[in-house]
Amino acid sequence: MKFIHFSGLEKNLNCSKKDNVILSWNLSDNYFKNYKKKEIFQVSKIWQKNKSKIKNKILLLRKKILSQLCRELNYLNKINYSKKEWEILLEPWLNNYLLGTYFKWIIISKLIADYKKISFLELKVKNNVPVFDTLQFTALNHNDDIYNHLSFQDILKFKNIPREKKVLKKNFQFQEELIYKIYKKIKNNYFLLLYEKIIDKLINTKILINIRTTKINFLKICLKLNILPFKGISLFNRNKIIDISNKNSFDLIKRKKLNFQINKDNEFENFIFNKIKRDIPRVFIENFDDIKNLHKNELEKIDLVLTDTMHWNNPIFKSWLAYKKNFNKNFKIITAAHGGVYGGVPLYDYNQSVSTIEFKYQKKIFKNQVRLPCLFLEKYNRKFINKILFICTNVPKYPKHFSTGPLSDEINFNYIQIKKFTENILKENKKKIFIRPYVEQTAWEQDKRYQQLVDFKRIIYSNNTYEKLRRSAAIKIVNYPQTAFLESIINGPTFLLFNPIHYNEIKENKKFMKILFKSKIAFKDGKKLAIHLNKVENDIMSWWNQKKIQNSIKLFINNTNFVNSNPTSNWSKNISKILNN
Repeated sequence: MKFIHFSGLEKNLNCSKKDNVILSWNLSDNYFKNYKKKEIFQVSKIWQKNKSKIKNKILLLRKKILSQLCRELNYLNKINYSKKEWEILLEPWLNNYLLGTYFKWIIISKLIADYKKISFLELKVKNNVPVFDTLQFTALNHNDDIYNHLSFQDILKFKNIPREKKVLKKNFQFQEELIYKIYKKIKNNYFLLLYEKIIDKLINTKILINIRTTKINFLKICLKLNILPFKGISLFNRNKIIDISNKNSFDLIKRKKLNFQINKDNEFENFIFNKIKRDIPRVFIENFDDIKNLHKNELEKIDLVLTDTMHWNNPIFKSWLAYKKNFNKNFKIITAAHGGVYGGVPLYDYNQSVSTIEFKYQKKIFKNQVRLPCLFLEKYNRKFINKILFICTNVPKYPKHFSTGPLSDEINFNYIQIKKFTENILKENKKKIFIRPYVEQTAWEQDKRYQQLVDFKRIIYSNNTYEKLRRSAAIKIVNYPQTAFLESIINGPTFLLFNPIHYNEIKENKKFMKILFKSKIAFKDGKKLAIHLNKVENDIMSWWNQKKIQNSIKLFINNTNFVNSNPTSNWSKNISKILNN
């Protein structure tokens, strides 16, 4: 019988047995060194082989479970929200929850098929209540060993897999600590809060715009729409929910009343329909009214909202949107894509949709979808300094998503290729290299590995320093084909160092990405990129400005995004049209 280690908790155990199997979430050199005598189960291979299957399965299951969730949550909360209103509240939690759980199900099924008999360590925790909201779920589900171990454990128990008699006891205290860390770090400008309170009381504000862009762009859009800037910051201040989250309210009896129609012939559906009763975030059941009372009857004059990220993770804002939409069917919600989306399409849509994504590749186009220029991709005039900047991505320890997202082998690949680059670039250019690690995710501690390649002073942590260097470095090298790459490539010599296998590309994207590889703008191999730069670096602008290079760049950008010289005018013009409909 094989004893399986499903998470990083193996460091707390005695791994001396010969029959231990370690799941390789981490592919770093140190990880293999620590467990070189153990059998390693390559999680990333399971993801690569099954990513399309996982996505398709979950799209079908999501459709089936969403209608039942709407019905049952309406009953529990004594309301009558429509499917659209519940989508506002439940997504992206529901989709990511189903994806992650099904991926773990496939891993366990593969282990059983390979080894026939497996066992695991049972983990018991105190104060284990469901996550509070989508943001807490995201933080735990993507990075926390205990949370993920418990998720695996639920599947293993359902399948009646033998468990180790020894029980590792842990306190589940990170729930409160995490909520505090997530929400307390938010800094509010006192004068801005005062300004918004005055605006709300004195002026008949009908439009709320809360999008992530520069202050200049935001003000330009408001000016062209003839409205005063208003984001609703005071009402949607997430510090207000710390006390609510710390109640740790959990009503198992109430949750057991959720009555789902289960397909008993489908083992995974049977499992998930039972498991989800306990796992639904508390903001949708125990704390539903607590959150609603924070915003009830507030901002009554607003009849149009434009948002791009707040409708994902802010429970007060999401609750207010659903409440307003339920109260007033003419209330318009316009969702805008962040920009720099490589191959992605929205999973769900509200009654209006504004996007920077190219729609011509979508299977279904909604009547009110409008294609707008990305507000992030702006050209600027600045003299370049003789530096090479690596802009790196990072991913959480556990899978984040499956449509366009990677797993741990991408992180290891990135480090190896940057190392090959530094080993093969001309000696005089090595001191020009600066590396920007992705500071939002730290599970892989990539910055510590990069310190083996360049001096610590050339690892860029400061956001301000990074922004200045991104605009001024003569050469940028990006290892993911999304926003940072697009922001850089429209403003001067930029190269892409990545492996397309880590992205679930649509057919059209593959075609245009091939052009970048052919033009020596994109590379899979850090050594080949270094050799190329050794040849052209002395006169990089002459090489960059060649007609064939510029044509390749234009072709890629025009087919994966939308850029123009005056994006704010385009935004205000289209928003005005929607307002007048």
